[in-house]
Amino acid sequence: MSDEKDDELDDVDIEGKDREILEGYETKVETAKEGAIKPLAPPDPLAAPPLPTEARPEASPEQFAAEALAAGEPATPPPPGRQQISQSYWSLVWWKFRKNRLAIVGGILILTFYLVCVVFPEFFAPYSAARESPFLEAPLTRPHFFDAEGNFHLRPFVYGLEGEIDQATRTRTFTIDTTKQYPIHFLVPAEEYKLLGLIPMKRHLFGTDPNDSEANIFMMGTDRLGRDFFSRIIHGGRISLTIGLVGVSMTLFLGTVLGAVSGYYGGVVDTIIQRTTEFLTAFPREPLFLALAAAIPVDWPHTRTFFMITFLLAFISWGGLARQVRSLVLSGRENQYVLAAQSFGASDRRIIFRHLIPSTMSHVIVISTLAIPGMILLETALSFLGLGLQAPVVSWGVLLNEGGTLRAIRFAPHLLLIVPFIIVAVLAFNMLGDGLRDAMDPYSGR
Repeated sequence: MSDEKDDELDDVDIEGKDREILEGYETKVETAKEGAIKPLAPPDPLAAPPLPTEARPEASPEQFAAEALAAGEPATPPPPGRQQISQSYWSLVWWKFRKNRLAIVGGILILTFYLVCVVFPEFFAPYSAARESPFLEAPLTRPHFFDAEGNFHLRPFVYGLEGEIDQATRTRTFTIDTTKQYPIHFLVPAEEYKLLGLIPMKRHLFGTDPNDSEANIFMMGTDRLGRDFFSRIIHGGRISLTIGLVGVSMTLFLGTVLGAVSGYYGGVVDTIIQRTTEFLTAFPREPLFLALAAAIPVDWPHTRTFFMITFLLAFISWGGLARQVRSLVLSGRENQYVLAAQSFGASDRRIIFRHLIPSTMSHVIVISTLAIPGMILLETALSFLGLGLQAPVVSWGVLLNEGGTLRAIRFAPHLLLIVPFIIVAVLAFNMLGDGLRDAMDPYSGR
């Protein structure tokens, strides 16, 4: 077989550099024979050059040594068990995000807030937001496992309350009646509601006996009309958290689309959009929103007022995001994949929405998580000042307005328990936003 191969090589006109390659190969074959290593077949001068050693499939150590000797490389096989794994960008982002414990805690808190306050508030709240009771501005009722005599009860219970009015000071005081014990039940049937607005249900997570009118549980006391404040906080979170999420969604849509169009087309379109953003940012944000919110008619229904407040929040907030997206698109439109799409005849709409906007999503996601707490605080501040949502609508801003009066601070300080909920929600969004900001740059050493 080797003689036939030599005859074929003799028939080929090998001159110059090809003959030097063949002579070098024969020398390496002799060296391989001395090392008792099986040589490879001689290269065909008419065939394509072989692939580099590192680009070939995984081979045995003997084959690797033979190929390395034939190519004039060190005959050192790769370490056993070592395999290079290719990871996508989003897998690297998730890997780095999991290492940030504060971001994980913030994400869990936000998920808990939205599940409890937005999706299933009727289930987690023991009462509806409008249910009234004769216990006006009652203090907190704490669950107990040990009664006044020191006996342990497996099922938690609350004591009854007795209200008295001081005729001299005209103030109402409550005393705990240890002779009345009301057990706390879980998954108790109480007021009927519609889960997700569709499914009729009566079960609540916890509560007292619904057939006993004197059995009540007030985890955070009651307001001036005897309404359970804990239930109102949960129901109010639906409005405040939804305004933040919907308002930021509208801001992202306007800012991302207009910023991408401005950066891609440039010229007159860019000038018009950028001058509009400069006009909006020229006014102070809070006074501008106060003026716009004051123009909302007071006789509008609550649903229309809610959507108008959300629209105003988005209207004054999209300019900053548009300028940031514009700068990203200005640099991204010169990328090779964008030029390739243009050369293949792709439309401008396809290039903007299929290539340019997705390339800015990492930045947009971070901005959205950091903008939601600002929306929540702005709605809370407006409702607190009386320019946002008004009673009987229940939101965190409305509850803060009710608890911020001098009378409430003097006689019902528990109404200020809404403040920790707002602070925790804002901090959770900030922790999540900081974690995403670091994770979106997985190649940095931070």
